Order: sequence, then structure tokens, then C-alpha cells
Amino acid sequence: MPSAPASSRFLAYAALVCTTALWGSNGVVSRALMDTIPPLVMAAARWAVVFVVLLPLVWPERRAIAHSLRRDWKLLLALTLLGGAPQTALVYSGLAASTAIHLGLLNSTIPVFIILISWGWYARRPSRLEGVGLAISLIGVLLILVHGDLQSLLQLQFNQGDLLMLGAVVIWAIYTLRLKHRPQSLSLFAFVFALSLIGELLTLPFAALQWMRAGVHLGTREWLGLLYIGAVVTLVSSVLFGYGVDRVGAVRAGILIHLMPVFSSAFAALFIGERLFLYHAAGFVLVAGGAILGCLQPEPVLSSRASSKT
Repeated sequence: MPSAPASSRFLAYAALVCTTALWGSNGVVSRALMDTIPPLVMAAARWAVVFVVLLPLVWPERRAIAHSLRRDWKLLLALTLLGGAPQTALVYSGLAASTAIHLGLLNSTIPVFIILISWGWYARRPSRLEGVGLAISLIGVLLILVHGDLQSLLQLQFNQGDLLMLGAVVIWAIYTLRLKHRPQSLSLFAFVFALSLIGELLTLPFAALQWMRAGVHLGTREWLGLLYIGAVVTLVSSVLFGYGVDRVGAVRAGILIHLMPVFSSAFAALFIGERLFLYHAAGFVLVAGGAILGCLQPEPVLSSRASSKT
């Protein structure tokens, strides 16, 4: 992809950092809601909020959206399965059967999968700085997640929920790489609206069944939490992430995903009273340094083999 102007790249990286901050806050809020809201219900409600908030905003684009849904329905369906409500439901289903630390560990592999899939499918070889930066930031992520005791990684035991989350991680990596193929006739807001519409059609029936079986009762806390993760986290981060990927590419955007546990730890300390320790500071420095290092070089030009697959 051609290199974007410096000002555009700066805005793109700022958008991606804001995205990871929102995702980090989502971890804190979603953990608080998981005890009372089943996974499919939470995923469907999260994207239903996106649909409702965006509907009046994209109304002027309704004809373009309808045309794209008819013309590009296969592409939009694929992108919804990869990055919309079904993928969100897979994450929550895995988290319900596993732990937050396992989710963090598996999320940390997203940049790795993005690089490997990009290399295998698009023939985009990672640069040396990208590889070194990714490795440094990955060490920082692990340091935070295992509370400074890297040997504890040898004692982890994984279960069926972790397999669901691993599937969600690989799916998200593919979504990140395929995002550049989204219908260009739609604005980012209209595109996210289309994802929310298709996602609700796919997940609402199953969410309704889970709601009735679980006898879900939502209080003010739950409604406010769903409003936040829908209107703020999902909607805003989807638009910002798409903007960033458009301008700096999937691999650079993927490396910045390692900032997510940094923000999660900071938000947990600010809002739920968790303590910060020296290993947090060390992890923060490694993640930030690795992310900056991995994004220093200009985006490499794809080979002719890659262009035949775009």
C-alpha cells in the first residue's frame, strides 16, 4: 500500500491508540457484567446499541447502504462473521468458560497471527524492526499478564473455552487483514451500521433463547454497562480501527493491539482499586517501546503475488 502522509499517519496511530484504550476499558466493564449477562445476550445487546445509535446518523446514506447490501452482501456477511456480533459472541462464550488472563494471553497472539497470515497470503514479509518490536512488546504483555512471574506460564492449563477464544483471535486477525477490502462506497459509519444490522439478524434469535433460558434481569448497572460497551467501545473503536487500518495497514495496527493490557491495568487501577506494581511499569515500557520500534519503518511494498490476491 502506498505510504500515507506524515500527518495522516500520526492521526491513524492516534486513532489506533484510542482504539486499544477503549478495548482495554471494555475488559474491565465486560468482566463486571459477565456474572449477570450471558455471552450471546451481551454480544447481541452490544451490537444492538450500535445499530440504534447509528441509525439516525447514517439515515442520509440509506440508499447507498441498501445498494451495498444487495451488491456486496457476500463481502459484508463475511466481514460481519469475522469482526461483528458473531465474533463478539465467540469471545464472550470463551471468556465465560475460561479466565481473563487466558483471554489476555490469547489476545496477545493477534499481531503474530496477522503477520503470519499476511506473510502467507499476501506475501508481505515483516521487516526486522517489526519483528523485534513485536517480540519486545509481546514480552511486555506477558510480564503484565503473569504479574511479573514468567515461569508461571509453564503452569497454565487450557480448556475448551480457550479454544473458542483462540478461534476468535484467529478470526479477528483475518478480519483486520480483510478490512481494507470493505465496500468503499460506504463511509466508515455506514459500514459499521451494515455490520451491526447483519450481526443482529444472525445473533438475535440465539440471544433471545439464551435470555429466556437464563431468566436475565437487567438493572441500572447492567443497562449503563451495555450502553457504554455498545455506544462507546464498539461503535467508536470500530470506526477508529477502520480508519487506522486504512492508513497504516493491518500489521502496524496489529502491533498496537499489545497496548490493550496496558490500558486494562491502568483502568483497573483507576476505577476498581487494583494496585499497580513494578512489573506493570516494566511491562508498560516494553510494550510502548516495542510498539514504537515496530512502527518506525515505512510500510513495505507488497509483491506481485500479493496484489493478485487483493
